[in-house]
Amino acid sequence: MYRFICSLLILTVVVPLAGLTVWVSWEGEDFYREVASSFEREKGIKVELEYFPKIEEKLGVALKTGDLPDMALVKDTYSGNLGASKRALEIAADDLARFKGEYLEAYMYNGAVVALPFYADVQVAFINRTVFDKAGLPLPGELDLGELEAIVQELKKVVQYPVAFDFTSPYMMFPYISDPSPVGEGGRPFLSGRERVEAVEAVKVYFDTGVLSRLERAAMNGLFRNGKIGIMLQGSYMAEKFAAANLDFAMVPLPDLEGRKIRGVIDSKGFALFKEESYAQSIEFARYLMEKSEAFCGQYWKYPLFETVQGDPELERIIASGQYMPNGPGYQAMLFEAFEPALQAIFSGAMGVEQALNGAQGYIDSTW
Repeated sequence: MYRFICSLLILTVVVPLAGLTVWVSWEGEDFYREVASSFEREKGIKVELEYFPKIEEKLGVALKTGDLPDMALVKDTYSGNLGASKRALEIAADDLARFKGEYLEAYMYNGAVVALPFYADVQVAFINRTVFDKAGLPLPGELDLGELEAIVQELKKVVQYPVAFDFTSPYMMFPYISDPSPVGEGGRPFLSGRERVEAVEAVKVYFDTGVLSRLERAAMNGLFRNGKIGIMLQGSYMAEKFAAANLDFAMVPLPDLEGRKIRGVIDSKGFALFKEESYAQSIEFARYLMEKSEAFCGQYWKYPLFETVQGDPELERIIASGQYMPNGPGYQAMLFEAFEPALQAIFSGAMGVEQALNGAQGYIDSTW
């Protein structure tokens, strides 16, 4: 009997861990695979890494079926969905010591942190330094829509599109309607009301008068990369592609709105954990990955949300004045679904601003 018990104990010690299944998305697939292989070599824990271009669709199904990985990379705006599903594990306080409180708030649901912050992109105004040099303009450290007309007149001498972004993008227009916070009863998006109507009207004037050019994202990114845009409002995730094209650019915060401070959206990603039995190993892998991510953050211009890697000072300044989009269950999906057609109707002239936003609000209220 004694030998039988000892044999069981020995077997328990030497049986290897089953390993981890990790889902990732967005930039850096090769980086994640390299780190997974290195982790297995050093720690003896196998990591099965799966890459999904549309990871939220995959997670949406998995949260219903329970067929989940040990951990997955998620957007902060998905935290409410994770928390409401009761599938994601609460991260223990001891495992959050290396993260600033403001970074953790984006991953909170009902007081619990449901993911480990990893990195952030942020909305910025990209400035083409070469274009500004040709126009004889100094590089601005900050911008205001109300002061752009003089700059635009000079930029028009050297580029077709002095200042461009997509008016019909809910993502890019969100900062201009987010004071006061566009969250209504029950956590639903709130698009109607005097403040939002006036903000959208004020921005549209600059498109109507030719100060701003409306371009769709794909076309705009290509035109900026080819030196045909002076200032472009976009997510900082494009910096890697512009740097790879040897473009000389700078990033500054989004333009303010006639003296009213505009805070660009911080788009952060973090790791959600799903299995109690592999919690400790998942935390270990997340820490290991972050410690190995300095080159990743540098290459892809990601701002690290943990202590072991130094972030880009330019991005740090912009993030310090940024904001997170509300992360309640279903908020972002509903906002985009209602706000985009409203903006399209406004831009085309099919509807006035107040009519379009009230219509969008009616849709939200009827389907929430």
